[in-house]
Amino acid sequence: MFLSLLKHPNILNLRHLSILLLTLAFAITAHAQRIVSELESNTDTSMDARLDSASTRDHNKIVPNDIHAWFIDEKYGNRIDTHVDTLQNLFMNSDLPEGKEGHYNTLGNVGSPRMSRIFMERPQMSNFFFTDPFDMFFVDTEHFRFYNTKSPFMNVTYHWNGSKTTGSDHVKATYTNNAGKHFNLGGIFDYIYGQGYYDNLSTSFMNASGWASYIAAHYNCHFYYQHNFMKMAENGGIENEEYITNPENMERNVESNDIPTLLSSTWNRQEHDLIFFNHNYNMGFYREEEVDSTTTKQVFVPVSKIFHTIKLQNMMRNYRSFQETSNYHSYTYLPGDSTQDRTKNFSMKTLLGLSLCEGFNKWAVFGLNAYVGYEYNRYTLPDSTLYGGYYTNTNGQIGKHTATEHNILVGGQIIRSQGTTVHYNLDTEFVVAGESIGQFNVKGHAEVNIPFLGDTAQVALNAYIKNTHPSYYFRHYHSKHAWWDQDTEKEFRQRIEGVITIPHTHTQLSLGVENIKNFCYFQNTGIDLSDDADNPIISNNISALQCSENIQVMSANLRQNVQLGILHWDNDITYQTCTHKDVLPLPALSLYSSLYIKFKIAKVLKTELGADLLYFTRYHAPDYSPVLGMFMNQNTKKLTDIGNYPVISAHANFDLKRTRFYIQYHHANQGTGRYFWAPGYPMNPSNIRMGISWNFYD
Repeated sequence: MFLSLLKHPNILNLRHLSILLLTLAFAITAHAQRIVSELESNTDTSMDARLDSASTRDHNKIVPNDIHAWFIDEKYGNRIDTHVDTLQNLFMNSDLPEGKEGHYNTLGNVGSPRMSRIFMERPQMSNFFFTDPFDMFFVDTEHFRFYNTKSPFMNVTYHWNGSKTTGSDHVKATYTNNAGKHFNLGGIFDYIYGQGYYDNLSTSFMNASGWASYIAAHYNCHFYYQHNFMKMAENGGIENEEYITNPENMERNVESNDIPTLLSSTWNRQEHDLIFFNHNYNMGFYREEEVDSTTTKQVFVPVSKIFHTIKLQNMMRNYRSFQETSNYHSYTYLPGDSTQDRTKNFSMKTLLGLSLCEGFNKWAVFGLNAYVGYEYNRYTLPDSTLYGGYYTNTNGQIGKHTATEHNILVGGQIIRSQGTTVHYNLDTEFVVAGESIGQFNVKGHAEVNIPFLGDTAQVALNAYIKNTHPSYYFRHYHSKHAWWDQDTEKEFRQRIEGVITIPHTHTQLSLGVENIKNFCYFQNTGIDLSDDADNPIISNNISALQCSENIQVMSANLRQNVQLGILHWDNDITYQTCTHKDVLPLPALSLYSSLYIKFKIAKVLKTELGADLLYFTRYHAPDYSPVLGMFMNQNTKKLTDIGNYPVISAHANFDLKRTRFYIQYHHANQGTGRYFWAPGYPMNPSNIRMGISWNFYD
């Protein structure tokens, strides 16, 4: 079977083999010389740690391979424990744009824009919202991993699929090393290149990041810098969906990358530079603690701390088109035969605060934090004077518009993280002066651990109340084919969600409800360019809208894993309902199911053989706007159902000590049908995917 697969033209070609050998050579060289070169995948934060904490013997030397990883709270500098990416299960899905459990609608190519179908998973629109659809690649501060290691650690991961004309390569590497007990440094290199199975949809992304942390009794600090370069071709969708739905009606059979697309010579490009620094100074006392019956040690007990955070971001986006397509865009606001829509955002946010620490005596059952902060934003957009029907200056050139916004913030937190039974966290932030005065965010989390069936079950409650000033770009946007300056109301949200986790039965049940007032969304408001009411041709035009009516979303999610000997059946099922489906379309049912057998070969090779199923019910899935690089609601003049199509994939997944590798036949059930992620954007056809991940210690 595997010999026949290796002969498949999409498996191994000279390009893949060369990259694989170069990557392996780099890893071996770094291992031999103990080079301080790093890298790591900072996506999918829910991965389990199944890292063997035993020591590895190398030439009679014991090399400890314990690794501790955490996220950092962006405001207070609190460390939130997480796990190193060493999990075998679902490794074959970790490079899929639809996500490890298929929660996302996407354009199909690796790294391309995506939006979760699960409303409770969607983050609120960020200030520079152009990065929001790229969360497979772009890592925000609160999902950036820091490490502490007992020996140098490096991970190199490589995924590939397809052929020379349709395939993709994704190389990620992480190196981290401690210099002494307290100081850690490391770095990341993450590179994606995807040709795409459909024409004019390639992706080319590169991330280079470095970090350092110092954790000691009196002084702690965390620093990181990341640079992202992202370039993506835009095709506007395929010209005729019948190439997918009714290929027998077409004049000839074509490969997926031969299907005509609406746009060519069109790109979205982004560049980001981010600097984050958080540090705090702890004040307290030393007390003796008993190690054993004969030994004691001095332990520092923090009573209070001063903390400071600063975050700088320099963000740029450029939408470029050198071949304007007639009848694709609804309106044109700037002159010229090509498009150069360039916008920049520089932001700075700094906080200074004081904490009263939890647990310094028996009465200090929770910690208190309070801070004051300042936020600055500068925006640059195309702009000038209305002249002759176009926005131009006296020289006929496109001008620039610059705007600045300032905000003063105050906030605080009550937190209990110690103990084994009850934990809680209440976090607040208010804008007391500036452009967004009146904005606030109050969120809370509480959990109780309860003995159950010989194990510990957990009942958790999450809630928030937010009154958010919409992003500057939602209020003001200038480009050749989209233009608005509008007054908006603050978006008001209330959510409450309960989560029950029972490890003994491998069960997690979540129930949530959210109410939204003045919901911010994007809508395709293109015009009908045809005279045929039964088959309209709708141009592409994006508008920023708000819904003044109250919207209520209810959601239930069940994660249930079943095991019978070597047979495993993992399920993730979500039900959703919304009172305004025209404004906030959601599928009623979305599910992921994986059936596999798990065993060992020769007692050392962990093996998973199985198949998984992705399915969601029909709904008016969001359309996509290349002009803004954002998803938007479909045009009401022509609504298309997406969904009710199962995607079945088969895989063989292996784990051998420090190495994971897989082979997957993705979308194995491809056939005639409506296999689309969004109108005009089909799912990838059947393809073979492979990947490998190495861990190196010392």
